[in-house]
Amino acid sequence: MRSPAERRLAYQVELARAMRLAEGYVADQMWSLRVRKRWPMRLMCEMSCGPGWHDLVVAVNELIDQEAEPEFRFTQIKEKFGQLRMYWHGADPSGRINQLVEAAEEISASMCETCGKDAKMRQTRPPMGYVHAACDEHAMPDSDVIRVKTEKISLLGAKARLNRFEREDGDE
Repeated sequence: MRSPAERRLAYQVELARAMRLAEGYVADQMWSLRVRKRWPMRLMCEMSCGPGWHDLVVAVNELIDQEAEPEFRFTQIKEKFGQLRMYWHGADPSGRINQLVEAAEEISASMCETCGKDAKMRQTRPPMGYVHAACDEHAMPDSDVIRVKTEKISLLGAKARLNRFEREDGDE
């Protein structure tokens, strides 16, 4: 079941996608330049993830427009273990920005990083074992559908997550 932040963000992703398609814009490998023009001060960071997450990154920033102080900045936006990771700096007294960022990370696990369609988490076979979110069309060769079990922990004000990956047939 999705959290209120995930439901809000999922709705905003659909709006961002509709606007992008109405403009006739197809997200490609240069998507980050277009997004950075819209939020130049907030996105002066590395953005290293695929074009399929364009609408998700836009939606997060549109909702942050309503929450954040002007000094808010992302320090890094990337793919890690098949999910979007967004690191930031700024005040968040209400905790809503953190909720949005966590919601984006959760939503990205079911969104193809290449095209943005519905996806599953997949892992290539050992020895590499690369984890990625992909639709059937963009799945890496010899990859298996997996389940990701995430445990979020907080230590001395720092947040961390522990991921465990299981193949869909139950093998780890």
